[in-house]
Amino acid sequence: MDINSSQIPPSEIALLANILALNTRNMTTVTMLLAQVTANLSTSSDSNLQAASLPLLDRITQLGQDLELQWDLIQSLERYCPLLARTLPTRTSLVTEIDISQLPLNQ
Repeated sequence: MDINSSQIPPSEIALLANILALNTRNMTTVTMLLAQVTANLSTSSDSNLQAASLPLLDRITQLGQDLELQWDLIQSLERYCPLLARTLPTRTSLVTEIDISQLPLNQ
């Protein structure tokens, strides 16, 4: 069955857009929590936990970038669901990379 978007009632598109936004919001929250846990693991005194956290942090960063793309796509549905314009979360970086080029010397 071939259905193009002009045949789908706007109310159904709005419902799907709301479901997608809720799902993406939840995924964003879970990703932020995982980033916090991973950051805590990276500061552990256990070297095994530190080593395990590094690749995980890279994967969480990629997931965060994918979610950003998903939010951009959801915003394109605003014309069907005006509530999306008011309910999109503020964008915050999940991971902040810091480049330390010089460490202070011990006194």
